This record gives sequence, structure tokens and C-alpha cells, in this order.
Amino acid sequence: MGLRISSFGVRGYVGEALTPKVIMDFASAFGTFAEGGRILLGRDTRYSSPMIHAAVVSSLLSTGCEILDFGICPTPILQYSVLPRKAAGAVSISGGHNGMGWNALTLIGADGAFLEPMGGENVLDSFHAGDFLKQDWQHMGSIREVTDFVEPYFEALEGHLNVQAIRKANFIVLIDPVGGAGCDYLEPFARRLGFRLVPINAQPSGYLAREAEPRPRSALQMASIIRQLKGDIGFVLSSDMGRLSMVTEIGEPASEEHSFAVIANHVLGKKGGTLVTNCCTTRTIDDIAALKKGRVVKTPVGQAYVVSALMDEQGVLGGEGSGSVALPEFSRAFDGFLMMGLILEAMAESGNRVSDLLKALPRYHIVKRKILCGSRKAYHALEYVMSHLQELSGGGIVDRTDGLRIDWKDGWIHIRPSRTEQIVRVISEATKRAKAEQRADDLVRMIEQEM
Repeated sequence: MGLRISSFGVRGYVGEALTPKVIMDFASAFGTFAEGGRILLGRDTRYSSPMIHAAVVSSLLSTGCEILDFGICPTPILQYSVLPRKAAGAVSISGGHNGMGWNALTLIGADGAFLEPMGGENVLDSFHAGDFLKQDWQHMGSIREVTDFVEPYFEALEGHLNVQAIRKANFIVLIDPVGGAGCDYLEPFARRLGFRLVPINAQPSGYLAREAEPRPRSALQMASIIRQLKGDIGFVLSSDMGRLSMVTEIGEPASEEHSFAVIANHVLGKKGGTLVTNCCTTRTIDDIAALKKGRVVKTPVGQAYVVSALMDEQGVLGGEGSGSVALPEFSRAFDGFLMMGLILEAMAESGNRVSDLLKALPRYHIVKRKILCGSRKAYHALEYVMSHLQELSGGGIVDRTDGLRIDWKDGWIHIRPSRTEQIVRVISEATKRAKAEQRADDLVRMIEQEM
């Protein structure tokens, strides 16, 4: 399994592609870029994270960096902490939504966002050239463990939520952090917002008790028990606390596409403005913006692109159909704690159940397919589809913002090679499920026959 390298990090299967040498070289390149400045460091609970942590620490120290070690820490909390700690950046060690064998280094800039492309290109140039800042014995960096970052984060988060309304609602909330970095932060979060917490898979562990990517099939365990526990809502999260899907009070697992949609409907109802999302998120977002007299800006897929456009466009909210949301007035991170707070706020202020919030959305049928393949085959597949564009488009509108998207009146289809996995993603959405499935299946068959 190959490495997935981008301007904001490196991801791979540990021991095969993501080796100690790769980790040390990448961390050394980032330390060189940071010119030996202050770097925040956090990790998740995966079995490989302590090894990667040791390699990153050694490399950053060798470039003269001052390391503030947050230990096991969700990526959005690490991102939020960059600005108040006046850091040159941060490194998050987390496989996020990937399976147990995977892990990653995510590079965060001095603004708390994923490292922007220009800075990332400098890191990549240093990484590929093996040209690193090397301090002598008198000028090695330093490391200090810090534990006083939790309360400042939750205090700031409270300032962006109607905590009084949430407390008054006295919700029963099920949360499944899949044994990841968020486990030890659920209790303080629940205390501050005043809901009764029912934790599931909430013991820190390198073993992932379910698929790490939040979506309906990851939520089946929670869906089977929420009614018996009289829960008001369930939240299913990725191991880094950056993605989220929901389970309703009647045990219906909602698509991860609806997480951003519910929050967007709530936020735009209070304050108009611009929504920023990627080019393969549900058309529900476009409909919400039209109803609320807002506008939508589309970007390539990925937190780095969405947040960058969010700041450039002075948007009110950004997110993706993978179950991610960023509120720029709070931080520049896709943040599961923020998302849970905003959804609970929407329920508390409206007096509606989560099932009611979902019913209020314009709804489409979305189908997501994966085709396993390496990077070269993935891009060959995209080129092959492009070569048959005329027969595929059938009068639809073609968009090449990221991969290929074709829009028709009744729906759309999108194909692109993943930046985080060895797959090609095919996503199809339509007003009728049969049409969405047909388009997706036809495109998958076409690609598989060529490969």
C-alpha cells in the first residue's frame, strides 16, 4: 500500500509505506519549515501512534523545535490551541477515518488550519531533497508535556453555543468515539453542556470496535439500543473527532451527508451568508442556501481547501458531506465537539427532535461507491472516463474542479481518486434512488472493465 502525500501531511499503512524513516524525514522537513519554532504535538490511541510519536519528537528536537506535547488529543482541539499558544504550527498523529493499520501525520499551520499549499510545497521540497535543518548538541530543541489545554478549549466553545438552552433541554446523548482520541474528553464536554452522556466504545484503545468512518453502517450498534435507552440523539465520530454522523431518537442512522446540512440549516436561519463546501457534497446544501438567501462556494475535496476558501470568502460555515463542519468565528478546524454542540443547540432552540430536523431538509438519494486501486490506476481510470465524456454527460453540465462531476436536472455524479486512501470514489445523487444507483453502478462497471 503506497503513501498518500499532500501539502498538509502524509498518510499510509504502517510498516509497509509509513515507516519510521518516512515519518522522521517528514517531521524533520516540517521542523525545518517552522525554523525551530514552537510546535504543538498530539496523537490518537492507535497501536502505532506511540512509535510515530517517538519518531516525530526526535526529528523535531533535532531541528531545534520547542515541543508542547498534548499527549492523546483530538485533532480539532490541537488545531484550536495553535493560536492561543502562539505556536508556529502543530503535528497531529491520527489515522482519522481510516482503518486500524493506517496512520498519518497531519501538518497544521500557525493559523490553526491545515498547512496551506505554499507552505506545504516547501515542506515537500525539503522532504524529497532530504535537506533538513540540523542543530548541534548545544542547540537541540526542548519538549514539555502540557495538560492545561482542555478547559480553555471548552470555555471558548461555550461562547459560541446557547448553553442555557441545551442545559434546559436535559438531553440524553449517546456518543461513540470509536475508542479514539476523543474518549477522555466526553465527560467534560457533557458536564459543560448539561446533558446525560451515554458513552459507547469510549475506552481509549488501539482496537477499532467498528469502521472508523462515520456513516449509517458504522452506527448500527448505536441504532439498535438508542430507543431502549430513551436517547434523544446519537453521535458517531471518527477517531480524530473530525467527522460525525447521527442516529435519531427512533433508531434511524442518518447519512453523514446530513450532518453538515442540519447545521447549515440552523446557522443560516440565524445569520445569512456564504456556505463553503466541496464539489461532491449533497445538493441539499445548495437548496438550503437558496431558501435562506445565502450563496454556496464549491472547492476540491479536503479540509484544507474548504477552510482556505471559507476564510477567503468570509463565509459563515464550511463543511463536507463526509460529516465535517468548521465555524470560522470559532476555529479553522473540522470539529466534532462543535458539531455536536450546534446540533444540540438546533434541537434545544427549536424544540424539535433530531428526526424532525432531518425531515425539514430537502432530501435526495445519495449513493457512494469505492473502487480499490493504486494511485497510477486511479488517475488512469479518471482519464479513461474523461475520454468517454461526451457519451456520459448526455447534455449535463461538466465540472472539473476536482476529478469529474456531471450535473443533470435530477441529480449528479462525481468521480475522483481519493487523497487519503488507495481508492477511486464514485458518488451519485438523484431525486430517485434507483437513478442514483444506476448511474453509480454503470460508472463503476465501466471503470472496472478498463482496469
